Amino acid sequence: MNEALNTDSGADAPNVPGDGESLSPVVAAILGTAVAAAAKRGGNGDVVRGLIAGLRILRATVEEEAGYTMAAAVDNAIRTRLLADNLSRLRVSGKKPQAIPLPDPGPGASAAAAIFESAAESCLTVNAHAEDNGPLEHAVFAFTAQLLQQLGGAPEWRSLAGELRRPLAVAPDGEGEEVTLH
Repeated sequence: MNEALNTDSGADAPNVPGDGESLSPVVAAILGTAVAAAAKRGGNGDVVRGLIAGLRILRATVEEEAGYTMAAAVDNAIRTRLLADNLSRLRVSGKKPQAIPLPDPGPGASAAAAIFESAAESCLTVNAHAEDNGPLEHAVFAFTAQLLQQLGGAPEWRSLAGELRRPLAVAPDGEGEEVTLH
């Protein structure tokens, strides 16, 4: 379980940040690089689909490694962020915000998904070397915030939750498109 969710005290882990140091800038850099790479390969809707794929990896890993209760905590964190965004928009405009529909996958969606899945796995690796699950929490928050930014608002929770809980697709060996990052 410690590969994905760090539950060790961290004393034996190499490259553990010192007191007061945070791995959040590393997570932010990983996500920023992924957003730039995905935007080069597809449109805004493809980036959104990629972000959802990354969140799906984070959530699925938490559920696999820590169980349903922790996956529900990830769901609650995402849902709370959507609610906070809607409340902020309500406060600014005075009007109830409309749910933004999730875009259909475009031609660059599979490349974006591969990029953000790799970014999510990198964030999980960073988390494994942290003293706590701060990098994982930051990754969930950052992926969700970027999703809201790319959409221009919050999607309906049920449609997003359905996408996050969808089983991970596994292509048979030798099939599928290879994506390289430069």
